[in-house]
Amino acid sequence: MPPLPIADGTGDGIAIYVGGKVSNARGPARMSKLAIPFLPNNPPRWPEVVQAVKHLVEIYAKDAHKHERYGEWIERIGWERFFKLTGIPFTYQHIDDFTFARESFRMTPTFKWD
Repeated sequence: MPPLPIADGTGDGIAIYVGGKVSNARGPARMSKLAIPFLPNNPPRWPEVVQAVKHLVEIYAKDAHKHERYGEWIERIGWERFFKLTGIPFTYQHIDDFTFARESFRMTPTFKWD
């Protein structure tokens, strides 16, 4: 079979998720949440992605407390203020409407028997 390109030239994109963590050192693990639903996939330097990540990190660095993780910062200020500070428009993709999310997501990285 001949090799086929994996990337789709028109619909290929990158989503940025923030706030997740696996460690349970200071609290339970957290699932990351969608911050930016779509950015164009423009290799090899990905200018839009680099600009977006740089912007998110700069806003976080300016407003976060010392040793505060990204997810802890978002939890402290709230998602509404996060979107306001970053200037990211809130769209329907940001709505987490999975009915059984709380029951199906593991809340700590340690294994639990049900």
